[in-house]
Amino acid sequence: MTDNYCPRIHHGLTLGSITNNSISYAPCCWMEENITEPVINFHHSNLLELRQLNRQSMLPMPQCQACVSQESAGAQSMRQGYLIEHGKNTFDATLQYLDVNIDYTCNLACVTCGPSVSTTWRNELGIKHIPVRPNIDQFLKTKLGSLDLTNLKEVRLWGGEPLLTATHQQILEYIVEHGQASEIKLMYNTNGTRLIDGQTKKLIEKFKFARVSFSIDAIDEQFEYLRYPAKWKEVENNLMWWKHNLPHNAMLSMTVTASLLNVLDLDKIFAWQQQNFSESVFGDVIEIYVHQAWGDYGLEYMPDRMVKHFQQLPNYCLPWIQKLDFLGKLSHNVDQVRKNLCVLDQRRNLDFSKIFPATADFIEYQK
Repeated sequence: MTDNYCPRIHHGLTLGSITNNSISYAPCCWMEENITEPVINFHHSNLLELRQLNRQSMLPMPQCQACVSQESAGAQSMRQGYLIEHGKNTFDATLQYLDVNIDYTCNLACVTCGPSVSTTWRNELGIKHIPVRPNIDQFLKTKLGSLDLTNLKEVRLWGGEPLLTATHQQILEYIVEHGQASEIKLMYNTNGTRLIDGQTKKLIEKFKFARVSFSIDAIDEQFEYLRYPAKWKEVENNLMWWKHNLPHNAMLSMTVTASLLNVLDLDKIFAWQQQNFSESVFGDVIEIYVHQAWGDYGLEYMPDRMVKHFQQLPNYCLPWIQKLDFLGKLSHNVDQVRKNLCVLDQRRNLDFSKIFPATADFIEYQK
């Protein structure tokens, strides 16, 4: 047994940034570095190097920085979550965990996202001629078809918004035909603006288990600012529908992205979840997960005064975030944060300072 064993390094692939001619992939979605080539090579030299280092009880850096940071703060990292599911350490390099992130059709332009994975962002910025998705038949034949799916235990579908197009259905149909769906856990990450029809529900129910996770970073007008242009009441109604109409083999959860913008208000979404969305119609607990944002709104950009305030909040809902060792380490970027918010507010006719007054005070922002 190695202290730093990671199942994703030996058994995982995340597929993304795909065109008809190339595909980007890595062991997991938190990896700092990706491989981009015409075909997927599960035994690529870069992956072999990562596996060799991990066999020596090492977590490669900077590729594994996200997990290392969470673990040092006492939070369960992605690696540790997979350790619980995976069981005994194995080094046979078989594909067991697959993330598919190939269709960037999205109806939202979330503040912590961007045009690389959202068509709504591209439309807002006037960006054209960037591939949205590959030819799905070609993807299934030349990309997914090159992988051995016989040992697959888990499939995660991302976007864009995966429920906006038929891409996710075609992928599931392929896996049902070429894999052992009854032995595979299926995971959706969705923004909560879409429901599913009966055909999709039946397809999901062919899998061993399904988890539908909703990306919800706030409630009310704060949600609408961060998940623009979604409307909170509509999403709230959708969540209630899911709570009562989910597939019989499914569980629900919420995923919160903690950023510089909403970190002082996370207790509101936790309180809402406990009151309204804590249990499904089957009596299963609806869990809530949190991960930190990266980029301009990352927690590393907290101003010093905000860091001190945040770390001293008594009984805050997520004490592990207060212990992250990179809080405020890059606070000089707050100037860029203010510029970004100013541009957003002007373009979208919003006012961050009125919607997030506490954070606006700490970063000294006024529209």
